This record gives sequence, C-alpha cells and structure tokens, in this order.
Amino acid sequence: MLNELLYEKNNYLILLFWVLVGAFAGPLVYVVVPLHMLILRKKGAWLWLLLGFWLILTFSDSRKPVFSFAEDLKTLMMLVMGYLFLVMPKEKEDSLRFVKPYIPFFIVAFASLIGSPVAFEGFQKTVSYVLLLTVIPPLVNLLLTYERERFLYHLVMVGVIILASGIILRVFYPAFVMFKGERYSGLLGNPNGMGIYGFVFTALFTFIIHFHKHLFTRNQTIFIYVLIFASLIMGGSRGGIFSTAIFIAAWFLLRRDVIIGFIIMSVIFISYQYVMANFEEIVISLGLSDYFRLETLETGSGRVIVAEVAWRHINENYWFSHGFSFNEHILAQYRDYFEQHGHQGNVHNSWLTMWLDTGLTGLILFIFGWLVNFIRASRFTPMVWAVFFGILLSCTVESWLVASLNPFTIVLVIILSMLGNPEFYRQAEELGE
Repeated sequence: MLNELLYEKNNYLILLFWVLVGAFAGPLVYVVVPLHMLILRKKGAWLWLLLGFWLILTFSDSRKPVFSFAEDLKTLMMLVMGYLFLVMPKEKEDSLRFVKPYIPFFIVAFASLIGSPVAFEGFQKTVSYVLLLTVIPPLVNLLLTYERERFLYHLVMVGVIILASGIILRVFYPAFVMFKGERYSGLLGNPNGMGIYGFVFTALFTFIIHFHKHLFTRNQTIFIYVLIFASLIMGGSRGGIFSTAIFIAAWFLLRRDVIIGFIIMSVIFISYQYVMANFEEIVISLGLSDYFRLETLETGSGRVIVAEVAWRHINENYWFSHGFSFNEHILAQYRDYFEQHGHQGNVHNSWLTMWLDTGLTGLILFIFGWLVNFIRASRFTPMVWAVFFGILLSCTVESWLVASLNPFTIVLVIILSMLGNPEFYRQAEELGE
C-alpha cells in the first residue's frame, strides 16, 4: 500500500498543494486550483481531477475555519468540471445516459423557481446538480476504460487517507476532530457526516474488493474495514451505523439468494416502525443507552420539531413548490424556535426535504431518476440493491441526497456509474472471479 502511494506521490502532493493554498493563501486558491485543473486536463490526468474534486467536497463539509475556502471553491470547481466535460473524450455513444432519467425532474425543479423567494440560490443548486449527474458518470466511464485498476485503487486510498487522518488527529489533536468537544467527527463537519461518509465508503470499497480482489491483500482489506468501522463507532451516528448495518445485511442475504434476500429486506423495512417503537427497550437491555443517546431519541435530537414545520409548509405546496433552497428559506424563519429546542434547523430527511422544495411531483420524478440507474446497474449485479436498502434508511434520517456538492452524493453517483458499466467487471471476468 505504501509503495503505491509513493509511486503516485507527485499526484498526491498536487492535492495537498490545493489544500495548503486554500488554507494559507486566501483568495489565491480560487485562481490557482482552476488553472491547475486546466493543466491537469492537458496532461490527461482525469483521475486526479476527479479525486481532487471529491477531496475538496469532503473538506467543504468541515466546519473548521481552516477549510472554509472549500465551500466556495467546490462551486467554482464544478463549473470548471462542466467545461472539461465538453472537451473530455467520450467513450460511450450516449454520454448523457446517466442524467437522462432526471430530465423531467430538472424541468420541474427549474420551473418551480418561478416566483421563488430564493430563485438565484435555487438556480445555482439546480445547475450544480445537473452538472454533477452530467459530468461524473462519463468521467468514471473514461477512467474505467483506460486506467481501471489505478482508478479503483486510488479512489479507495483517498477515502482511507481521509479516515486515517481523522483517527490520527483524534490521538494527537483531539480538539480538531471533536464536534462541540463531545463527539468524534473526523475531518467531516459533524458526527452525522462522519456516519454518512462511513456508510457510502463501506459500499464503495465492498464493491471494489468484491469484483477486484487482487487490488488489496487480505491484511489491507481487514485494515480498511477496521478503519471504517472504527470511524463509525467513534462518531456514534445512529443513521450511519444502521445504514451500514442494513447494507451489510442486505449484501450477505442477496449473495445467497437474490429473491429471498430482497423479500427479507423488504419485510425489515415494512416492520421498521415496530422496531423503532421498541428501540429504546432493546438498547437499554444491551446497556448502550449512553452510546445511542436515548435522551434525544424521543425528539430525534430536535428533528421531530423541524419535521412538523416542514409538513405544515408541504401542505401549502403539496404538488408543486418553489425549487431548491426553499426549505432553507422556510426553516430560517424558525431559527429562534429551533434553537430553543436544541436544533439547528435541518429537515434531516432527503425525501421530506425534496418534497418541501419541489412538491410531490418533483419528489416522484427525483426518485424515478435514481431508481432507473439502480435498475440499470442491477442488470450487471443484483448486489446493487444492498446499496439501495442502505440509501433508503440513510436518506430517511439525513438530507444529503438533496444536495449535489457534498462528499456523499458524488460517491453514490460513482458507485452506480461503475456498476452500470461492463468495463468495471472486465478484470474480474479475466481472472475468473
């Protein structure tokens, strides 16, 4: 593992250089990084453009002042990536295949902005979502075609570096990775972000190691899983831990029998309300009351209060609403009320947030777009449904899927792009796996 990192040390130093410029050179980063991206494009370094973009998205989730540059830089980088898409070599005849199912949703999302009190912000977020779903899949296809093993290996290594850095800082500089001095968040913005990152990275690594076992030794594989699970456990995110557990359970069930596994996982979700109704008793019997923070369970750490406000405004904009960012506009009006209940004012439910933003029509079309790409990927491997079940739970307790420029949505796009491309499986077929 160390040898591979040293071999690519110059490329990793480029990514480190971007972070250092942003942390210590102020506004200069908004000139240096885009120009450097264009240079990398001329060199054909598409891999490091993608990894660098994911890295900056990760730092943009942090709430540390030293990484504040990433919040604006990620938007600029997304625009540059949009330009690079136009000059990118296209290996597939239909380079827009991934984004096409979302076109009806985006029509509704843009139309919803008419008369919106936050039309400009909503327009920016809608465009960023369009760009993410348009640019990332063909870039993944390009990398799978020309440098598959290098791409998959370093995709994992960037995630490993992020998680390992957080744990190292936990030992030597704990204040930097502790959320409000209480809960571990790693380099992510909060423990819930750490939980989502751990979940999507677990899914990403599991697929890569399943179809490309030769990329990592047995000890390396064990080390990476220990790193992920340690990060999840230290963060203590209920959503992250349960989503990962659901993914792992679905993975093992689907590997044995797809139909029975799908039925069992569906039953689990149907009985979800019953399980949650008895969750407190289960946790108490296991002696894990403090770890799962039962004192916040009844109100969902203030989430129930926010959900009540969201539903009130959904009923006012049931079928159509006012587009992206509308939920932020509404919740900002209740900021003082939420603070009284110990909450910062986020719906923490992707489906509810999208409903509030684009109405039930937009929500249905949004789900349709994702479902189409899951179905496409399932034609190559039914194991993709393990991610689907994990996503269902994760997006029920967090709003990350509604946003495009975070370190989580891009991983889901990469996973579905990989699993829907026959090039991803080629090495496994050649080795008879």
